[in-house]
Amino acid sequence: MEEKKQKVGQIRKKEILEAAKKVFLRKGFADTVMEDIITETSLSRGGVYYHYKSIVEILHDLMREGMAYRMDKMNEFMAKYSNELGKEALAEMLVDRMLDENELMSIYVIYLQAIKNNDELKKLYPVLKEETLHSDYGGDIKGVKLGDFRWNTTDFVLYFMNAIILGCEILEARDNFWQNRDFLIKVMMLYFDYYDEGKIK
Repeated sequence: MEEKKQKVGQIRKKEILEAAKKVFLRKGFADTVMEDIITETSLSRGGVYYHYKSIVEILHDLMREGMAYRMDKMNEFMAKYSNELGKEALAEMLVDRMLDENELMSIYVIYLQAIKNNDELKKLYPVLKEETLHSDYGGDIKGVKLGDFRWNTTDFVLYFMNAIILGCEILEARDNFWQNRDFLIKVMMLYFDYYDEGKIK
């Protein structure tokens, strides 16, 4: 009975998240309220609020979905990669992660755009960083967490990656970045070298 209840709860949460995704992509974060998301679902107001008390909670779970998606993509890459998981493989995976085009990446950009004027979203940023690097939500690559790669933990590389992601979505630079993928990989490799030499601030 308890297991059936949990499955029903998971199905309903999934419906809410899918509805929220549509609304966020259509209206952005700042112009979305809970009623917009409730209207998009087949659930009652109480049914939605049972699972989520705010749009920030919903956005947080969508970010976790994005973490799982990106880790799946990185593991797909490693399944085809013949060499060991070193700097070159990590550089390629991180570049492909930045340039990937999908709805969850678009939601992440909506979050980044909204963070400046929303204190709740600002507080969520370090939580997302920790979850991406170290928690079960962030997943792992062959048993290794992203945070286990010391190069991944600096503010600089996170800001750099977010800047590229924003450029892809807002400036529509993705195609140009893909054309220069090899250069971006070399940039990441150079960053790794600078980190190892203690030159990253």
